[in-house]
Amino acid sequence: MTQDTQTSRRWLASQARHGGHWPYVAVIAGSASTLLLFVQAWAIASIAQRMVMTQATFADLLVPLLVLPLAFCGRGALAWLKTEAGTRAAVRIRQTLRGELLQRIGELGPLWARRQHSATLGNRVWDQVDALHGYYADYRPQRVLCLATPLLILLTVFPLNWAAGLILLVTAPFIPLNMAMVGIGAKQRHQAQFQEMSRMNRHFLDALRGLSTLKLFGVSRAQAEVVHEVAENFRARSMRVLRLAFLSSTLLEFFSSLSIALLAIYIGFVYLGHFDFGTWGGNLDLFAGMFILVLAPDFYQPLRDLGAHYHAKAEAEAAADDLMPLLAARPPVTKRRHGWPVPERLGITLENVTCRYAEQSAPALDDISLTIRPGETIGVVGPSGAGKSTLFNLLMGFLPPESGMLKTHDGTHIDTLAPEAWQSAIGWLGQRPAIVSGTLADNLRLADPDADDVALRQALREVALTDWVGALPLGLATPLGDGGQPVSGGEARRIALARTFLRRAPLLLLDEPVASLDRASEAHVMRTLARLKQERTLVMLTHRLDLLALADRILVLDHGRVRAIDTLAGLHAAHPGLLDAAWRHAENSHA
Repeated sequence: MTQDTQTSRRWLASQARHGGHWPYVAVIAGSASTLLLFVQAWAIASIAQRMVMTQATFADLLVPLLVLPLAFCGRGALAWLKTEAGTRAAVRIRQTLRGELLQRIGELGPLWARRQHSATLGNRVWDQVDALHGYYADYRPQRVLCLATPLLILLTVFPLNWAAGLILLVTAPFIPLNMAMVGIGAKQRHQAQFQEMSRMNRHFLDALRGLSTLKLFGVSRAQAEVVHEVAENFRARSMRVLRLAFLSSTLLEFFSSLSIALLAIYIGFVYLGHFDFGTWGGNLDLFAGMFILVLAPDFYQPLRDLGAHYHAKAEAEAAADDLMPLLAARPPVTKRRHGWPVPERLGITLENVTCRYAEQSAPALDDISLTIRPGETIGVVGPSGAGKSTLFNLLMGFLPPESGMLKTHDGTHIDTLAPEAWQSAIGWLGQRPAIVSGTLADNLRLADPDADDVALRQALREVALTDWVGALPLGLATPLGDGGQPVSGGEARRIALARTFLRRAPLLLLDEPVASLDRASEAHVMRTLARLKQERTLVMLTHRLDLLALADRILVLDHGRVRAIDTLAGLHAAHPGLLDAAWRHAENSHA
């Protein structure tokens, strides 16, 4: 057993605690079913003994005839309870793990998430977590039952006939031996299947995103053939896994049937008088023989079930190997303040700040010093790669500085604040505002979960969306996103602006707030920004002259350094042509 296998098994065992009491309910239900099996075997053996050997009347058979259907029904109810409890345990564990994964992705931040393929992350959060279901719902409870049930049956059979008990004891290891042989290659096949699934998801998502480009260049059919080839590779790997599962199930059935047949042959030869051993000096009557034969299939059944669920174990271990590194990846833990009171006005000072992205040698921001006064509006311009987005990532707390210091206007060092405390003071409007699946009210309450409908309507009024909301079929309860009300780019931008009104954050970061908007939507956004300017600190990344006219000062970045910072008139006077060059570079990069 490799170190990785031991680690994944310990990790899987540690996650079982999230199942609550349901795993214990599943084991208790399975054990109680075994006890009812003894009652069922007694009833069958009693009926056979009394009918054949003593020619009993119906009255003599009444008790076992009444007990038998009750035992059948009771075992059926317990089997349902075992399955239900195992499923509930697995669902709780999967929900907990999925929540931990999403929390860890949030802690690692958007910069880390952008370096991952969205299909790979989706595969981990959904497919890999779902792959754990069979392990917790079936395999773990069955692992306990495959020890408890055979042991109880052996303790019952040995006093009746030691030879029958010995046959059961000797033949039982063949089934675990077969499982061990199957398990040698099962985990590797599941890992290969997961990798191929992730590759197929990435390829299909990339093809779907670039469908328009593929169609325009006339290569969509060729790409469809590539997608078909990737899907065929995944199908082939899936069939290898299924083939291994079916073959192992056949071997389990063969060994268990052979063992039961061997026991039946022994009992048959005892009745024929050819064998006279194994009965502790007495005779093996019809009752004892029937009792043992009824118990025999259920002696092997837990082992067969464990073998059938063994692939769930291999699949879970393969998934665990992929999930553990992500769950173990934690951002640096530091003691920071969580209870920072957000001020009504906020300014920021950067002192000799240098930032560098992972695996990059050149700094993205190089020895930046800058003061943003409370209530000031700063416009940020520069060519592609100048450090504009890096500055925003720094201000939002997504990218820690390599050196230097950030502090607020009142002297609070930002690196002493918890990320969520600092981010509570920030409002954000990106080029592609996020519209999540849910109602319009749900989308607005991302900024303030406690906002009532009156506050929502007031925020919509601030961005001139009152008439649009009035025309929606369900008003604030209208679903947006996939399958809901279509939202144009201008409407999405103004919904995002309405969130900034709800959030009441003193610092707003705006990334090209009027990009790709029609004239009417652009005018609405411009008027809203002019109102926000009166009461918030704004930092705008833009190359639009009409937006820069709103700025008190303009920051020009170039190769991660401050090229100039001044008013619009001051820049034109002191650095003629500088803004024109920055806009030209920006427009070329957007083109």
